[in-house]
Amino acid sequence: MASPTTTDLSTLLMIDSATARDRDDAFAVTPLTGGRGWTVEIHIAGVADVVDLGSVADEQSFLRAETRYLPGRTIPMLGDTAEQAATLTTETARTSLQVTGTLTPDGRLADVTVGRGQIPSGRCAAVDHAQVPGTLTDPAHPLHAQLAAADAAAQALLGARRNCGALAFYDLTRGWATNEDGAIVPIAAELRTVAYVIVQELMIATNEAVALWCVEQGLPILFRNHRPNPVAGPADELMTEIAAASGDPDLFAKLRGRLLSTLRAATYDPTVHGHSGLRLSAYTHVTSPLRRVADLINQRIILAHLDHSPTPYTPNQLAALGADLNRRTRQSREAKKNHFKHADHRIVTQEAARDLTALDARTFHKVLKTAATAPLRDEIAAELARRVDADLLTAPDVAVLIDAADPTWRPIQLRVLDTLADTHPEMGPSVVSVWRQTHPDQPPTDLETRQSGADHHPLFAARATHRSIRGPWTTAAAKKPAEQAALWAALRAQLTGTDHPDTEPDWPITEPSTQPTTPPPAPQDSGPAKSVEPHRKTTPAALNLDGAKKSKALSNPTAWLMSLAQNNHQDPPEWEIRTDGPAHAPRFTATVHLAGHTATADATTKTAAKTASAAALIEALFARQ
Repeated sequence: MASPTTTDLSTLLMIDSATARDRDDAFAVTPLTGGRGWTVEIHIAGVADVVDLGSVADEQSFLRAETRYLPGRTIPMLGDTAEQAATLTTETARTSLQVTGTLTPDGRLADVTVGRGQIPSGRCAAVDHAQVPGTLTDPAHPLHAQLAAADAAAQALLGARRNCGALAFYDLTRGWATNEDGAIVPIAAELRTVAYVIVQELMIATNEAVALWCVEQGLPILFRNHRPNPVAGPADELMTEIAAASGDPDLFAKLRGRLLSTLRAATYDPTVHGHSGLRLSAYTHVTSPLRRVADLINQRIILAHLDHSPTPYTPNQLAALGADLNRRTRQSREAKKNHFKHADHRIVTQEAARDLTALDARTFHKVLKTAATAPLRDEIAAELARRVDADLLTAPDVAVLIDAADPTWRPIQLRVLDTLADTHPEMGPSVVSVWRQTHPDQPPTDLETRQSGADHHPLFAARATHRSIRGPWTTAAAKKPAEQAALWAALRAQLTGTDHPDTEPDWPITEPSTQPTTPPPAPQDSGPAKSVEPHRKTTPAALNLDGAKKSKALSNPTAWLMSLAQNNHQDPPEWEIRTDGPAHAPRFTATVHLAGHTATADATTKTAAKTASAAALIEALFARQ
């Protein structure tokens, strides 16, 4: 026996593209008096009443699983005949799965009822996405009140989801949004209006309401479960990252890729386990029975329950259906991934045939990644040499370069490593880190350090081991420069296959300075200026700069000056710091003294002033050569 039908004469809005032939849903949102919220009425096309279990259209739906939207044509899941018999229209009466409830101002859907619905002819109004913004700003439009209420209700639902920690992001200008799993997906150009947000939020609320209703009824359906990945990060932090990256296409693309790699795929299961991406305790799919077979399966089960009819699927059948859909979804995603991978490879191959100097950094990296799997071509070698000399190579580029196994790559590999070790020693740790991320099966690059000399005049040695090849010991007057140089040296040693088994570093022999050693001044806090004794004047000593490069010196001025003093048997540089200005906006002036040479600079922090004074002294020393 069929359950009673319900009828409401208020207009039901069907928001979709003007050319849509598969309208699944219609809704009416009515404000309550006194700002107490809204009544919400959702109708989902009664596809189960049209497509019988075991019919040709039913078998077709299981074969296709979902409607496919291709450039220039659409392949309907049910086939044209069944689709047109079940789709919602403005002229023809239709049966439906009806969900009603009261939406509170804080976005909670309460007093939910699920039942059979009957949509009389003429009750639905078709609205195109592009019409909604104009209708919302035109109080005289016949649908203004209904759309304004729906927009307000959608914003309340969106706010509630975000407050619960869901990753809910819409960028209608650039055409991006997060899907239910938290991945960033494109929005078709014709859908980029506030109408998209209205439909999405109302349908998410409907799916949640039906899932909770089925839990209360003890009714097994295909729940949509999404388990969390603990490394994905909190939603609020991800929202901040998305907002920061939205204006940078390259950074945004990398963020999308990271989310896709960290987010776990949702699954269909006959038991409920919650939905992590939406931060919901229960969720399902019922709002698209024309386009998605899981929704049709669930509608059959729910309508049979409402009609007091036998369930259309046994528990074992339902579990098998869910497992099959999960398997096919995995296969589809893998096929799509391979398709785009091959398409990207074709594009890279085409780009590699062009002028390499015209490629941006991201495209050149892809070209280099592909080229590194084959013998070195002359044009790639020339472009690598040009880019390293022009300071255009990145750490990921170098990480790819050192993986090239063909011997023809060896000269350019060593040229790049030697150049960057000299001009950008600080890049060494980044190169090793990037390489490690792409080779998680390899042991991490190991670093060992030693220290020698007096506390006031130390010397550090470091050695790195990369892929079981030990690099040579490197020494410097500070620990960090020694470690940076050691990493570059280990990469070079691994490329040449030269292992360095020395257990201890070969410390340089230095003669004690004839000048008295003065310990460096104690650190000062950012309080009022403190008086310092005038630094004693000495005749500037000649410092040996043979073989030194100013670019390398300026990359780490403070450490380089300490190393220069060590190599010239001089006392380490000393700094005097003077503080000026008010307490809330101090200005620091640093004066550096080294072997009778001095330089002064100021900045808003002590560290910046100290670095700037070291750089100024380096400029002066090289200018005197």
